[in-house]
Amino acid sequence: MKKYFLIFSIFLLLLTSCKPTEKGYKAAYDAALGKRESVNTDIDVNLPEGAIQDFDGAQLKEINGVKVYVLNQRIRPVEEGMRLPGSYNVAVGTYKMITNCNSQCKALETEGYNSFAVKGADDMYFTIAGSFESIDEAIKFYQEYKSVKDRVYVGLPHSPIIIYSPK
Repeated sequence: MKKYFLIFSIFLLLLTSCKPTEKGYKAAYDAALGKRESVNTDIDVNLPEGAIQDFDGAQLKEINGVKVYVLNQRIRPVEEGMRLPGSYNVAVGTYKMITNCNSQCKALETEGYNSFAVKGADDMYFTIAGSFESIDEAIKFYQEYKSVKDRVYVGLPHSPIIIYSPK
């Protein structure tokens, strides 16, 4: 009898101690908010004021009157000897496996795009459809690319994203 009581007590203790609480959720939210606020956003990235200053994921911003998703992240080429991409890169897909990324690049090349694959800081591969040295060129390409109906943006927020990658 003591054995069953002990097992039941342990089970009850485990059942009640693993339950998420509002206090726990609030603590996690406050910690995430504190982390976001502690990010140094004073880094000089030679951008128009108020343009791309986020450091934790693609954010919807309005730049030059156009709403675009932007990401501030260093990217690097995946092929040896490949030139470094421009500072502003329009990504149209993101993948965990390079083979999937390369497949999308080949499909884009058949459409006439000079696409290539890059690797992001989080070991994800991005399919870049256009690479530019100015934000204005990137936004123009972004709008043209997005204007084609029925495009699929694998791993992205139903839209291409502009990745700012400082050199």
